[in-house]
Amino acid sequence: MPLASLIREEAARLGFSAVGFATVGPCQTFDRFQNWLSRGYAAGMDYLAHHAELRLNPMLVAPEAKSVIVVAARYPADPTISPFSNYARGRDYHDVLRGKLKQLARRLGAQSRVPLAARICVDSAPVLEREWAVRAGLGWIGKQGSLVNPEWGCTLFIGELLVNLKLVPSIPVPNRCGNCRRCVDACPTGAIQPDGLVDARRCIAYLTIEHKGAIPEDLRPFLCSSLFGCDRCTAVCPYNQAGVDAILPEFNPVGIPMPTAEQCLALSKADFQQRFRGTAIYRSGLSRLKRNATVAMANRNISHSSH
Repeated sequence: MPLASLIREEAARLGFSAVGFATVGPCQTFDRFQNWLSRGYAAGMDYLAHHAELRLNPMLVAPEAKSVIVVAARYPADPTISPFSNYARGRDYHDVLRGKLKQLARRLGAQSRVPLAARICVDSAPVLEREWAVRAGLGWIGKQGSLVNPEWGCTLFIGELLVNLKLVPSIPVPNRCGNCRRCVDACPTGAIQPDGLVDARRCIAYLTIEHKGAIPEDLRPFLCSSLFGCDRCTAVCPYNQAGVDAILPEFNPVGIPMPTAEQCLALSKADFQQRFRGTAIYRSGLSRLKRNATVAMANRNISHSSH
């Protein structure tokens, strides 16, 4: 079986909803990334500026790399806005995608004629992942800065395997957003800029997950009941599919209720570990969750007193 077919077959078996290939080379969106950093849009995510120049070319991360295999995994696209982002309800995507990409590399290594050199990248490596997803034919970048896949929409995690194999690159997909502005209009804080860059300083997902200090007072009302993350700009995408087709079970824990703001405030360290270990929420920590719960409860009190 040709390697490309084997990769596609194995990716489907592992539950990925899309897979594609791109030839390693200089990045085309590095200047845009630098522009985003220079405007201060990374907010407190200083780690993104560290080793920024490595994003110029994946070969700086994996010198033997010839191709990038990009996979996408679907998570639920529930349009109802809840206190916890859809993506955070299941297991931590870093762990899930890493484990599956390891399996893909193992299968590939067993079939390759040359010894396989492979580097797994899931969100934390200095690689411009969305560019490689576009170049690998998985979709286009929407006005809200996320990858949009024509079949599954934008509720997707992406991961990469940098390999020392030459694979025929996939054909890129043209941008089909057109005049649609649903994602831009859905953002209550105006975090999405006219050029498609997102100002993390105003992004509810950033403020509730990554931001270390107190939430700025002028932005607190916009959080409403948010406790972790925000789906407003992704949930409204017309390309999203309803139903659970191609959603990995790890990302769709059916029947496990998420805690309320009051319950979050009452969590002990041991409770928090037991409930959230192995999830993205655990990485963010209990103190931020309690901070967000305090803001959510204050917002609710204000809204009740105004009625």
